[in-house]
This record gives sequence, C-alpha cells and structure tokens, in this order.
Amino acid sequence: MSRAFVKESEDQQDYLEWQKLLRDREELLRILEKKKKYLLEDPAAVKIPAEKRKEMLEKYEAEAKEVKRLLDEMLDESRTP
Repeated sequence: MSRAFVKESEDQQDYLEWQKLLRDREELLRILEKKKKYLLEDPAAVKIPAEKRKEMLEKYEAEAKEVKRLLDEMLDESRTP
C-alpha cells in the first residue's frame, strides 16, 4: 500500500472521529437544554425541592457552557488551515 493511500485513510478516519465527537457534543447540548427547560417550565418540576432544582439548574448550565466552549473550539480549529 502506498503511503499516500495510508495517509488519506488516516485523514479520513480522523475526520470521521471528529464528526462523531461533534455530533455527540451537539446532542449532549440539546439534552442539557431540554433538562434546563423542564426544570424551568414544566409544572411537574415543582415537585422537586427548590434547592435541589436550583442545584440541578446550575449544574446543567455549567455543563452546557463547557460543551458550548468545546464545540466552539472544535469549529474554530476546523476553520484554521
């Protein structure tokens, strides 16, 4: 096998892994946003004690912020030649 073919195959594999990671992070962000929306808007969430709800919201917001940062990093790196 030629080195060019191996390199192309490795590049393609890296790109597929990058795409999967991107999709996974986007999905995680959607899930965190759904959980946050539930805690803020769903009447059933009132059954959760206020302090616990507040802790959960803070946790989801912090996680979402970190996932957004990672997504932005990934996308910025992909635009850099």
